[in-house]
Amino acid sequence: MTLRPDDATEFQFAGDNASAGRRFFVGPGLPVFLLAAVFVYEAALLAIIFGPLESGWLGDFAREFKIWCFNYDPRTGGMEWSAVGMMLLEPIFVVVVAVVLWRRALASRRWHASWRAALAGLGVAAAAIGSVMALGGPGAGGEVLPPFPGERIRTRLVPPPFQLVDQTGRVCSLAELRGRVVLVTGIYALCSTTCPQILIETRRLLDTLPAAVRARVSVLALSLNPEYDTAALMAAVAAGYGFEHPEFRYLNGAPETMHRVLEQLQFARVKNPQTGFIDHANLLILIDPEGLIAYRFNLNPRHQAWLREAIVSLAVESGDREIQ
Repeated sequence: MTLRPDDATEFQFAGDNASAGRRFFVGPGLPVFLLAAVFVYEAALLAIIFGPLESGWLGDFAREFKIWCFNYDPRTGGMEWSAVGMMLLEPIFVVVVAVVLWRRALASRRWHASWRAALAGLGVAAAAIGSVMALGGPGAGGEVLPPFPGERIRTRLVPPPFQLVDQTGRVCSLAELRGRVVLVTGIYALCSTTCPQILIETRRLLDTLPAAVRARVSVLALSLNPEYDTAALMAAVAAGYGFEHPEFRYLNGAPETMHRVLEQLQFARVKNPQTGFIDHANLLILIDPEGLIAYRFNLNPRHQAWLREAIVSLAVESGDREIQ
């Protein structure tokens, strides 16, 4: 068979590609690729685990990642360190195995020429980490939500009056917050299920509000476990999620007073007498500048999207020209 010049060139390119692929797997290319990828992975994971938890999207991502992967407790900073060790050591074990199997190739003087493999490893690892962060970030999933219905779901109910004590020991009442938009929710310090999600979403919500709107907003977190939530625990929860006083106030009072207020606001809850954990409604109540209950939301993704719009619309009602 006679090969034409262009056929011979194509055959040569195919042979070169096959040879390059063989050199990658037989030579030092593969272990260098793995070393570079694991370096990026380990650096990112260490930054998430030990880096400072600041406000903003990256801080929320790191905090939520540790809560779900390592059972992180923002109050104490405690984690399941066995899970942390496993996630850190598994890729290193893979690299060690690769280094042992490819020790002859690495011992040769050709490994320094595998810079393309190193760049590929860095790029692939960075792309994978970026994809995970994008999928775990706010608004992930691409779900198309219906528009905020506004006045169609608006209420004007009178909330129960109360005077409770916040995490700093100061007395707080709804009456003193008249003229502001007040977000009321219910949490308790020992909660490890939905309360962290409520606090993360609230933190994220505040960070996305325009400065003029945020200046008009107060958050009140009512204790769902008044017999246990001490001022120290409440302060630890607030600090653990990056909230500042007086924007965020974690409120408690005499148990009989708290239970009455919670019932009047319809925070349904059932305490397990054996474990002490509380199954509760995940409510987010908005009180308008006139001191009336305007909206009731929950952790439903649709409601989370509406919550921000509702806050902005209520802030406009306060008459602040900067908002309008």
